This record gives sequence, structure tokens and C-alpha cells, in this order.
Amino acid sequence: MMTPIRKTYGLATLLSLGLAVASHSATAACTYKINNEWNTGLTAEITVTNSGSSAVNGWNISWQYNTNRMSSSWNAQVSGSNPYTATNLNWNGNLSPGQSATFGVQVDKRGGSAEIPTFSGSICSGGQTTSSAAPTSSAAPSSVTVTSSSRVSSSAPIVSGQQCNWYGTLYPLCTNTQSGWGYENNKSCISRSTCAAQPAPYGVVGNTTSTPSSSARPSSVASSFTTSDSGPRTSSSRSSSSTITSSSTAVTSSSVVTSSSIPSSSSAVTVSSSSIPSSSSAVTSSSRPSSSVISSSSLSSVNSSVNSSTNTSIVRVDNPFVDARWYIDPIWSAKAQAETNGSKIAGYNTAVWMDRIGAIAPTDGSFGLRDHLDAALAQNANVIQIVVYDLPNRDCHALASNGELKQGAEGSARYKTEYVDAIASIFSDPKYASLRIIAIIEPDSLPNLVTNLSDPECQEATDATHGYVANTRYTLGKLYQIKNVYSYVDIGHSGWLGWTDNFGKAVTLIGDAIKGATGGVNSVAGFVSNTSGYTPLYEPFLDSLANSAFPGSGGGTQTRQAKFYEWNPHFSEVAFVQAWRTAMISAGFPASIGMLVDTGRNGWGGPNRPTAQSTSTVLDTFIDQSRLDRRTHRGNWCNQRGGIGERPQVAPVAGIDAYVWVKPPGESDGAASKELSFDPQDPAKGFDRMCDPTYNYNPGSGSNVDTGAMANAPVAGRWFKEGLQVLINNAYPPLQ
Repeated sequence: MMTPIRKTYGLATLLSLGLAVASHSATAACTYKINNEWNTGLTAEITVTNSGSSAVNGWNISWQYNTNRMSSSWNAQVSGSNPYTATNLNWNGNLSPGQSATFGVQVDKRGGSAEIPTFSGSICSGGQTTSSAAPTSSAAPSSVTVTSSSRVSSSAPIVSGQQCNWYGTLYPLCTNTQSGWGYENNKSCISRSTCAAQPAPYGVVGNTTSTPSSSARPSSVASSFTTSDSGPRTSSSRSSSSTITSSSTAVTSSSVVTSSSIPSSSSAVTVSSSSIPSSSSAVTSSSRPSSSVISSSSLSSVNSSVNSSTNTSIVRVDNPFVDARWYIDPIWSAKAQAETNGSKIAGYNTAVWMDRIGAIAPTDGSFGLRDHLDAALAQNANVIQIVVYDLPNRDCHALASNGELKQGAEGSARYKTEYVDAIASIFSDPKYASLRIIAIIEPDSLPNLVTNLSDPECQEATDATHGYVANTRYTLGKLYQIKNVYSYVDIGHSGWLGWTDNFGKAVTLIGDAIKGATGGVNSVAGFVSNTSGYTPLYEPFLDSLANSAFPGSGGGTQTRQAKFYEWNPHFSEVAFVQAWRTAMISAGFPASIGMLVDTGRNGWGGPNRPTAQSTSTVLDTFIDQSRLDRRTHRGNWCNQRGGIGERPQVAPVAGIDAYVWVKPPGESDGAASKELSFDPQDPAKGFDRMCDPTYNYNPGSGSNVDTGAMANAPVAGRWFKEGLQVLINNAYPPLQ
């Protein structure tokens, strides 16, 4: 059951800019339109329109920000690091007169406000450039009537005693934790200093019972909304005339409300403005704060007719990340923002982990699944990643992230009914039809059946009725029926399944598991590699030698013989996932399947990053001096000293749908000691010696190695600020 604690979300501030320019070879109108903004970042569309009389054959435009910095892009080839240059792709470079090409960017505001840059470039230069904010007040409706049987307040009452209003959600203040987040009295809490660092109206609240209201800050800015071609925002059956019923009388507002940001209702919104497209609705109100905060819980009585898209009307796409408007998890983002240089990553998408039944609809005031989906709608996002992670005997070979369910009939039944069915029921709610829900399926599960059957828990998980395969098939079958859910099955990483024998066994086992699900090979959109991992995308000084002799050996020594690679021919992730995709297509999967790679922690930058290939004639020395991956062994997986990797981005390499951050940077892999290993919220998680920085082990290569784990790490999934600082300092590409 959901608690009545208030949850509010910031709606996007929408701006647009038109730049009309001419050049000697063509005349173009280049526009920059912000279509989604939150406290740390924004997404924008840039449109190049051929306004001349002759065809444009290829284009490029450049722009520069003052404080803002671009973090990712799609539908154009973007280079540079402020200034940036965007060049057409092979399919959107030829523009007949009147035609347009649109591409998107995601931007980190870096503590500043949203900026509108000026363009230059071959098609956008040569003429006088003018800029002005798009008119806003003329786009607002003349009136909106809101009526209801019950009053809608802007916040739930605060009980006696101080609490933290954390971006609209109330949490206890920590007693002992001095900075960041803590866990005290069996609840998550926020330190007073971290809470107080938030912008108004958030922060430390209470002493006596009160009802804080966002209406205390009247808005002074009006905003306009225009639709775009970047992806679905509202139901295709949305009409231009509707009515919301609520207790307030007519209000004027400066916030823009799309149908995707309002939980649906049998009544709809009536907008009296011909300038608003039929696929959107606007509400203007001087009583709203300029940040346009709206509470999802205040609209909970509204049901599904506002967004009336049904499962049957959804058209599945090949790559669900194309034209992505990524969801920014406000809880993770706020934690990152509170850390030194955390603002440089706080505006990126991270996956939300459903790692126990209680995470779906928690009773402690923390965000549950619906809360995240509602927040995604409020952000006008269209892509959200959810990790499905609660198999019986979960993570059978590692103690740090053991799950709550045990192998057997009871565990399997609970997994299906209390976990998978509950998630599927929420996913299938029509109000979430505009979201492309990326389901990351059970990290580390099926790969364990390939390599770790000597472990009794993994052996139990081979049970034909209640084991990993049977339950994974059930999950895929349930989610396959929901057309806006895209399932990606975890395949470990190249340092785990990269050996030829492991690779072949994994292709067969995982392929057969999927083929046995309802929907068969069509039940998945693809596969995900390197989840929570550290393997780099490329080894630029070694990849070319992965299947060849060590230079200077006369052919007698293979490079992959080195102790670090142990005859594994896959040194890095891109080559591994491309080989995997090819093998799965050969095994009967459609050519449209795509790959994801978790790049949140595999950057391996910093002062120790190699800049050239070694000149040593000793194989192991040559490898150690040339490799980006600085782990003592590729099997080391817990709290390594990696770095933030490539930012989330769409279709970076052939066959790869996206680089993503599945494991949120800053969350621990496991407790560094027995004393730190108890989690009252998830007591099944244990202490794994691979997370102990004092532990040494023999991986079978002839000598002992250390785990490389960082000290003082908390339980898996808990906030590890020291670990985040290492990742930020070692980021590659460097953070801007």
C-alpha cells in the first residue's frame, strides 16, 4: 500500500528560438527548441529547414554555450566539446525546398539556467542572425475551468517534528549521518546539511503541523508548448477539447501540462486556444511556482481517459532509444548533485532497480515503480529503464546481492504473482502507454548457469520447473504482451562469457531460454552487456591483437595468452556484443535485435590511463602497460576504481541500440566488511569477500591477486560517496 506522503514533480519549462539565416549556397531556418527541462538539465530539438529554392545536399551547423554543456545527441553526428558541430547522417542530409531535418541534444545546465545558443555553419551562416524568445502568452489558453468534489492541495500536511522535503517527497532527517543520505531506525534518511542545500521551496520543514504550499511563489514566466516529431508524447486519440474536474475554481497558470503528465481521468481538459495543437493541453496559473511543480498524488483521482492509448494502438519500434527523451531519476539525481562535481552527471538517465517485492510499492515513503513512471510522464520523458531483478536464488554465485526468494515452488510462485505480475500490471496501465519502458532482465542470472554450476545455489537454479530458465521465460512472456515494454536480457560481459567455449554455451542456453517464452525470439528487443561492470568499450592499443600473435614473437605466442586475458579472445565490450549479436541472428533471432552496453563505470580515465602502446617485449608487461582496464584481474567486480564512461547515447556503433547507465554511479556493489553488510531493508544481502579490499585470492593463473575493491563501501545498492568521487575523477571522456 502506498503511503500518503506527498510526491511532486517539476514540469518542463518550454522555450523556443527561431534563427533565420542565409548563405551563398542555401537559405535555411535553424531553430533550437527546449522541449523538456528539469533542475539540472534539459533536452532540446534543433531543426534545420531548407527555406531556399534549391536542394540542400548535406549540412552542418555549429553552436556554443556559455555555461551549459551537451551530454548526448541523436539523429546527427555531433563532435566537439563546446563549441559543437552537428553533421547530417546519411538519411537526413538531403533537403528539398521546404523540408526539414531535426536532431536532438541532451544538455547539462551545470548550475546555470537554460541557454539558447546562436548557430553558425555551412548552411546557417552568411546572413544576419537574429534571435528572440518565442512568444508565450499568445499560446496560452484564455481560460481553463477546474472543478472537483474534493480540494486539491499542493502538499500533504507535515506532522510535528522536522523532516526533509526532498524535491517534493518527505524523508526523515538523519540524527547521526552528517552528509548525504543515511539509513537510521530502519529507514532511509537525509542529513540536515544535504537537505538544506536544496533550492527553495525544498529543504528542512516542520516543527508544528503545517501544510506548505508551492503557491507561495507566484509565477512570473509564461511558457508555450509546441509538438515535435521526436516521439510520442500524448495519446494518438487525444482530442483538442476536454475538461479536468477538480475542487479549485478557474486558475491561470504558466506551467504547461501535457496529457502524458496527468494521470488519466474520465473527464478531460478543455483548452480554448487555437494556437495549441490538439495533441497538447496547457494550463496557466499565477498561483504556481515558476518551476511549475505539479503533484502526481493530487491528481490520483483522475483515471485513464486523458491518455487513452491502448496496448493495441502502440506501434513497436526497432530501436526504442531513437528520439529518446530520457527519464532522470530525481532521487539519484539529487544524491549525485549533492556530491563534489556531481552536477556534471546528475542530469543523465540511470536505470531504476526493482530488486525486491517491496520496491514495487514501498510503504516507507520512498519512490515505488508507479512513482518513477509518473515522474517520467511529468518530465515529458518517453524512455525509462527498469531493472527486473528478483529471481529465486538470485545472483547465485555472489553473496553481496543475494535476493529475498529461495529456489523452489514457493519462491517461484511468489516471484510470478507478487513480483512479475505486479510489475506487469503497472506497466500495462494505459496512462503509461506513451513511455517506452526498457526492461533489463535479471542481471547475472542465465550467465551463472553457463559457468558456475559448481555452486550449490546455481545448481538448484537449473530446476526445469522453478529455476532461472522457467522463471525468465515467464517474465519475458508477461512483458511481451505489453507493446511499449522492450526487454533486454543480460549476458554478463566479455570477461565472463568471452572465451570460445563459454560463448558458445551461452548463446545456446540463453537463446533456448528465450525461444521457450511466449513470443519466442520476438519477446526480446535485444541483449544487455556489462551490467554493473567495468570492462571498457575498447582497448585501443590491444584490440587489433586479440586474435593474433604477440608482435616480435615470430608467431609462437598469442597476445591473448597474457595472464590478464587468460586466452579470452574478447578484450573489450564492443567487439564482444557485436559478435554476440551476429551469433544470435545466426541462431534464429531477427536481424532487428539490438545490444545495450552499461557504460556508467567503465571509463578508466585519470592519470594512469595509457596514451600509447607499450614497447616492451615481455608479453605480460606489454599488456599491463597498454590496457585501459586497470583491475588486477578481469573477474574483479566489486567497487572497482573505474571511471564514469561514455554518457548515455543512442546508436553509437552498428548493432548497438544505446550506451546506457544501468548501474547508477554512486551505488555500492557490496559491503566492504562483515560489519557493514547488514541491510534491514533487504537482509538477504550478505558479505562477499570479493568486496573486501584486504582479501587476496588465486584466480587460477598461478599467483594471488587482490580484489581491488574500495574500502568502507556499504551494502549493495546503498550510496557510496567515496566510490562516486573515484568514478568522477577517473571519468573518460572527461566530464565537462
